[in-house]
Amino acid sequence: MPEQLAFQSISDDRFSQLRRQAIQFVESRPRQGFQFVERHRDAEFQVHCRGIPVLLLERRSQHLLLRVSLDATQRAPAVVRLRALLQWQLEPLDYLEQVLAGVPEPVLLDRVLQMFAGEVHEGVRCGVL
Repeated sequence: MPEQLAFQSISDDRFSQLRRQAIQFVESRPRQGFQFVERHRDAEFQVHCRGIPVLLLERRSQHLLLRVSLDATQRAPAVVRLRALLQWQLEPLDYLEQVLAGVPEPVLLDRVLQMFAGEVHEGVRCGVL
C-alpha cells in the first residue's frame, strides 16, 4: 500500500517543471537502477526502481496525487529526497479535502507490516553501486 498525499491543482507549466526535476533525478543517477516512466505527458509520471514503481505523481481533475511506496526508504532511499523536493513545491489539501478526494491515510497496520517485512534484498535496491 503506497503512502498517498493530495495537493492543490497546478498549471501545465508547473507540472512540466516537476516532471523535469524527476527526469533530472533519474538521469543524475546512471546505473543505479532508476527509470523515469511517463504514462501521460501532462498528467502522470512515475519513478521506478528496477522495474518497481516507488514514486508516482498524477494530475487528477480536482487535485494532484503523490504516491510513494511504503518500502521506499529501504528499496530506494534517494527517492525519499525527491519526494521531499516535490512536496516542498506543492500546497497540500487539508485533512477534510484529502478525505473528500478519497485519499486514504496509510493504515497503521500497513506500516507495522512494513516494519516486519524485513530488508529489501540488495539486488532489487536502487542507488547502491
